[in-house]
Amino acid sequence: MPCQDGMVPFMNRLLTRNRRRIEYSVVNTVKGGNGMEAQLMRLQDLRLEEGMSLEQLAGLSGVDHDRLAMFENNPETVRNMHLDTACQIAKALHCNVLELHPDEGWRGGIHCAESGLRDIRRTRGYTQSELSEMTGIPQPNISWFETGYRSTSGMRLDTARRLSEALQCDPTDFLKEAYRRYEFKCCI
Repeated sequence: MPCQDGMVPFMNRLLTRNRRRIEYSVVNTVKGGNGMEAQLMRLQDLRLEEGMSLEQLAGLSGVDHDRLAMFENNPETVRNMHLDTACQIAKALHCNVLELHPDEGWRGGIHCAESGLRDIRRTRGYTQSELSEMTGIPQPNISWFETGYRSTSGMRLDTARRLSEALQCDPTDFLKEAYRRYEFKCCI
């Protein structure tokens, strides 16, 4: 069966990314490191695989050049990146937001059709308290994200990671409800 135009380069990039992840894990294990070697290279490698400079990524993503440089050089800042910022960068790099998180052990989530944190939580049959116990995120914070008191787009990437693992979903699903509320307010 013939491949669609553009599918072969996409698959080659995907294979290269997976091969590099395995190489990082092997090098890190051999060196006896704590994972920092792989963490420092993650965002930069994704950018270089797309053949982009920092300036080009800044232009495509709308994220400031200095912030991108900070994210590349300090993996701790990536954990605290806002989810909407991670989405902008991931879109420009043609990858999933899960690939930006520096922890190799993060298995990521499974995409689901529901939209918004509340709907996903309810579909999975959890109360806010149960979700809080599973993730270590205080129950009031979960409530604030669900009610819109705190914007899900401002959620830290590490918080989104913990919620998406517990709920087995893609963290970008949390944004859909917030954008729907925003669009509704704009139409009134």
